[in-house]
Parts: sequence; C-alpha cells; structure tokens
Amino acid sequence: MKLRLLVLATLLMTRLCAALTPASLDGTWLFAEGATADGSIPDDQRESLVLILAGGRYTLEAGGVVAAKGRFTVDASVMPARMDLVEEEGQNVGRKVEALVEETADGWKAAYALDGGERPASLKADASGQFLARYVRKPGTAVARSLKALLVTGGCCHEYDRQAITLMEGMSKRANIAFTLVRDAGADGTQHRVSAYAKDSWADGYDVVIHNECYADEKDPAWLERIVAPHRAGVPAVVIHCAMHCYRAPTNEWFRFVGVTSHRHGSHFAYPMTNVKPAHPVMIGFPAVWQTPNEELYIIEKVEKEATPLAVGYSHETKRGEANVWVHQYGKARVFGTTIGHYDKTMADPVYLDLVTRGTLWAAGKLGDDGKPVSGYGAGR
Repeated sequence: MKLRLLVLATLLMTRLCAALTPASLDGTWLFAEGATADGSIPDDQRESLVLILAGGRYTLEAGGVVAAKGRFTVDASVMPARMDLVEEEGQNVGRKVEALVEETADGWKAAYALDGGERPASLKADASGQFLARYVRKPGTAVARSLKALLVTGGCCHEYDRQAITLMEGMSKRANIAFTLVRDAGADGTQHRVSAYAKDSWADGYDVVIHNECYADEKDPAWLERIVAPHRAGVPAVVIHCAMHCYRAPTNEWFRFVGVTSHRHGSHFAYPMTNVKPAHPVMIGFPAVWQTPNEELYIIEKVEKEATPLAVGYSHETKRGEANVWVHQYGKARVFGTTIGHYDKTMADPVYLDLVTRGTLWAAGKLGDDGKPVSGYGAGR
C-alpha cells in the first residue's frame, strides 16, 4: 500500500454533527482501520500514522515524521456530512479530496475519493480509488471544552435582564455551555442595531447563537443580511419568543431564517401544549401534554417547508393548535425555535429549561438520539 494512500486516508477524520467548528475538532487522532475495495491495509502501516487537528487545519505524521499539512472544511447540512480537504504541504499539494463522514460508537469514519474523483455515494469503499477509514482519539488526548454560546438579548416588552440570568444559569446546570452575553444598555425599544452585529465576523468562534431579542422596527435589508448571513453559512441558531417578531424587512429573510412567520399573538392565558414528535431527540422527556403557565401564544401564519413542528399550543381564540416549538434548516445551519418565553416565570420552569437546553444542543450537533448531551457536553462532562 503506497504511503500516499495512507496519508490521504488519515486526513479525513471528522465528527458528524450539525455544527462543526475548528475548536470542536481539535485533538490528536489515530488511524484505527482502513480498507479499499480490495481489502484492509496492513496493521503496521496504519499504526504508524498520527493526525493532529487544530483550527480547521491538519498535520499528518507518519512514523514520527511530518508527511503532510493542509486544511479542510465540513458541510454537515446533509446526511452523511461532506468533507473537502486540500493539501498544502506534502506529495499532493493543491489536490482536493472529497469525502463522506459519519460518527461511530467510539469515533468517526470517512469514505473518500482518494484520487480526486467524485465523492463516494455511500460510506463504503465500493470502487477503485475509494477508501473507507475509521478513527479514534489517541488515549490521553481528549480535549475538554464547553459549547460556546452567544446570547443576544434586548428590546421591547420583556424582562430581558432577568431572562438572561435565568437562561444562562438554568442551561449551564443542564449542559456544558459557556455563555457570552450581548445586552446593549438602554436598548429597550423596537428599533436598535445590536452592537455585536456591527462586526463582520460577529459570529466567529461560537458554536451556537441564541437570539432572544425584540426589534421589530429594525427593517433595513442590509442590516438584516449582516445578521442572517453567518447562519446561512452554517452557524447554528436558537430563536426564542419575540425573536420571531424581529427585523421585518421587506425581504422577509428573517422569517425564512427563524422558520415561521408570525406578526401577532393572542391574549395571555395558560394553554395545553401537545408534544407532536415525541421520538425526536429534542422532545424526548417532554410531557405528552404540558399545561403552560400563563403565557403569550403566537399566531403562526406560515411554517417554512424546511421546518418541522415539534409541539403545538391550542388557542381558544384561533380554535387550532399553533406551532410553538420546531426545528428548521436554514442554509447550512440547524435552527431550533420556540415562541414560548414571554415571562421569566415560564423560562424558569424546569420543563422549559430542559426543552431549550435540548434544542440548543440539537442545533449545535451535541444532542444524542436518546435526547441526552453527547459525551463531554453534559452538565458533569
């Protein structure tokens, strides 16, 4: 087996999740096994390889010697996720390799077109030039890190200072989340340009952005595009309550981003909220029917085709169930949304905090199929 084959195979390690960041891939990895259409590679060759990932770049060592360096990107908006790799130092400088990647029980596996061919159709090495590899983290090199969340809050009509504390304290007790808070002083009306969005790279370095803001009259399309562009490119999002009534620019792009269109709400009342997707990881553990506290039920005029309602609240005013929890795909990003959360009392309810925590983990690709945080992202890590 040529070293070139082993080198490129080893480069394609990654985690399958909805929102990979360079930091989430940092670490040192071992080549556990690999195979072509003709069979497995010899143990002595694969055991000599070590891959170091840091910040979206890789260094491959073979027998303790640097064999290649380069960069990679991952598109996890599809299943299985896709990976593109470009070598910058080594035997194949400039060559792009396309792969499919998927999480396994103890690590990750990748199927790729070794010789620059088309991306494999499945996670198998079925054709000449294709390679299937499985990887595990090198013992003793696990990287402990928190999910980095940016919480943007403020605007009219709600207890945003109190809610920020409730969300950050409550969610941090349920998952390994580190928050950065943006709450512009005095920005309590319906029109305000959040200071954080003025920076072109405002979402860089965050695993998820939580929008709990209410600026309905900030309608400039160019400003709106600054906000949604990072999400469209892949930064996961959580949208809460009045976020659905924000940024009513004539393009309607904000509504396409959050997943639903709503311009009004009913009176304040407690209502039965039905779990319509109990098998979805976000809804595992949520009651079949939850009687909400006194709340504000939003009237939903449209649900985007990429959005899936997870729960509905029955309105005695519209005589129907209004979608009030959903998951959505916006461009390359996962979005979790809920219109619940007018009162801090609602947010402080354990049922609510459990739900939003699971939704946040799901958006960031850190929620298992069992509805629990993946390894390293639970409250106790």
